[in-house]
Amino acid sequence: MSNVKRIVVLLGFSSGILASPLIAKVSSEGTIIPDKYIVRVASGTHDIDFESHLSWVTNVHKRSLSRRSTAGVEKTFSVGDFKAYAGEFDSETIEEIEKDGYTVSVEPDRVVEATALVTQAAAPWGLSSLSSKTPLADGSSSSPYIFDSTAGEGTYAYVLDSGVTIEHAELGGRAIRGYNAWEPNYPFEDEFGHGSHVAGIIGAATYGVAKKATVVDVKVVRGLGYSTVAHVLDGYSWAVNNITNTPGRVSKAVINMSLAFPKSDAMNSAVDAAFDLGVATVVGAGNDGKDASTKSPASAQKAITVGAVAWNWTRADWSNFGADVNIFAPGLDIPSLWRQPGQVSVVSGTSMATPHVAGLVAYLQALYPLENAAAVVEKLNELAFKGVVGNSGSGSANVLAHSGVVSV
Repeated sequence: MSNVKRIVVLLGFSSGILASPLIAKVSSEGTIIPDKYIVRVASGTHDIDFESHLSWVTNVHKRSLSRRSTAGVEKTFSVGDFKAYAGEFDSETIEEIEKDGYTVSVEPDRVVEATALVTQAAAPWGLSSLSSKTPLADGSSSSPYIFDSTAGEGTYAYVLDSGVTIEHAELGGRAIRGYNAWEPNYPFEDEFGHGSHVAGIIGAATYGVAKKATVVDVKVVRGLGYSTVAHVLDGYSWAVNNITNTPGRVSKAVINMSLAFPKSDAMNSAVDAAFDLGVATVVGAGNDGKDASTKSPASAQKAITVGAVAWNWTRADWSNFGADVNIFAPGLDIPSLWRQPGQVSVVSGTSMATPHVAGLVAYLQALYPLENAAAVVEKLNELAFKGVVGNSGSGSANVLAHSGVVSV
């Protein structure tokens, strides 16, 4: 058991993309980055008009006497009808951008700190819950996880996180590098462990819901838990476009974002635009014990937002709640992979509840002809247990994730 690490402090990743689980959560989550902005343009703006707007912004920035050494436009994002860009601008340039007819919103970029039948005996309680008729006796009892042998085969789970240690034997060669929003300055490797933990809940042989799914590593968090909204948007835009540009992928893919940060119009709009393209996005509600409406992407209208329950199917007191929470899943004391190959950690948070649902989506996509995100949401609600979550919180949907396969 020397390779098993238990983390009992709640991960801050779902209430700020990543906070180290080994220390008290620091308060830099949501801190505004000076002179950095995210600008969303009008829905449906044509590519040629978007490029024209960007050229205009570049010229305005060059003319500004106060621009000093600001970089101007740094990244652009496009997801269906959603278009935005991020950059470093002086106040005079921002004033001009806000006046432009194409501009819908301007928001400061922020710091983001880090959701045939086979029986698996003595499965982790979170997996057992997905095929159980009743709450478990406790979080340590050995209970079976019953699942169809397809086990998510042929599906793709895009994990936007701190990276994934693809060398884990538990992932069976089914984890691949996708995109690193921090290249070239930071490696693709998981420097923390959170991304590998999330990936393991989705697809690891022992700890995973969809044990044959392919995990696509989309690194948006660097080091021990630092990111920005712009970097998350960059990785998300890549993932959605990779899915929609790959024939047949939309009906076989899901995006997992076990992250939460202060509400962002740009992030929420991107998630909603992806849904309209058919792409399902599963996100964490956050770990503040408050209403999730103040968080993104949890408050995105078309996200699948996940709250956390304990083994007795009662909402964890730190799990966010409210009208934006669509479904609950196991999130307390969840074992899964960690940073080094062969290393395992036990972690709590809506970050862990989220991949239970993302893994379930992949599992169901392998079983049913779920053509788009709307069909995914319908199937999740069809199979879920209703009215069984204790203390679900004001406004929350009292819905518990379930696979539809019931152990006897």
